[in-house]
Amino acid sequence: MEVRRLGSADVDAASEILYEAFASVYRRRGHTPPFPNVESAVWLCRAYLDLDPEGCAVAVAGGAGSSISGVGFAHLRGRVASIGPLAARPGGGAGRALMAHFHELARAATSVRLFQDAFNPDSFGLYTRLGYRVVDVAPYLVAPRLLAPRARPSGIRALATSDVETIGLFDFARTGADRTRDLALLASTGRGFVAERGGQLAGYLFYRQLPARIIVGPALAETPELVADLVDAVADALPERPAVIRASGGAPAVLERAFARGFRVDHLGNLMATGPYTPPPAQLYALFPESL
Repeated sequence: MEVRRLGSADVDAASEILYEAFASVYRRRGHTPPFPNVESAVWLCRAYLDLDPEGCAVAVAGGAGSSISGVGFAHLRGRVASIGPLAARPGGGAGRALMAHFHELARAATSVRLFQDAFNPDSFGLYTRLGYRVVDVAPYLVAPRLLAPRARPSGIRALATSDVETIGLFDFARTGADRTRDLALLASTGRGFVAERGGQLAGYLFYRQLPARIIVGPALAETPELVADLVDAVADALPERPAVIRASGGAPAVLERAFARGFRVDHLGNLMATGPYTPPPAQLYALFPESL
């Protein structure tokens, strides 16, 4: 099994594997697949080629008439790296080959992280054998329509372009990941809110409006209550819209507020890691790039 970089010419074949693999395992267990169609998988492949070209890879079975058997992505951010999504055709060892490739790519990182769907025992077994451990339960929340809070949260304002540098420093000090380029991309393609206390930044949240739903996150703040207030700000700004969140089981106060705003648990996931992992005070995980 050969692993090489994903190229533009590979996108269509890789996207089919990404779409079909996730559709199969999700539907078999009664969940809605993360990619509603092949086009959405194509968008993700091309977006990662722009954002992290060195971390895009395919596994190719050897021999005559070889074809792509798996695809995956890695995101290197200083001493922290994340892997995902990863998809492979059954059998053949493409998933294990891709993980070996990404571990070599991320050898300078002290902490490597990924999301694992709790309903998928095969992937849990693979990652556990590779040395990953569960460091957080990460429920995937879906709101058919956002319910506006009765009162607008105080101390919350719209995020400005001039906030991005300060947010980057705030974020790095609490996550250890240099997410500067991700935060700049989120600011340029979406919107956000910041929480301030005593004139100082105390939290932030990004969100992106897509035609079918609002992607809420990432978010990070000094307390769970501040993250909850930031979720309220999104619901207040965009009531009645469908939305999704990748939350953290370590902050029940955020989950309770999300439930009050119309969110329900679609399925549970695990954040798994090798190396040290120290969670920030309260957060919502990013859905793009995955697990950062």
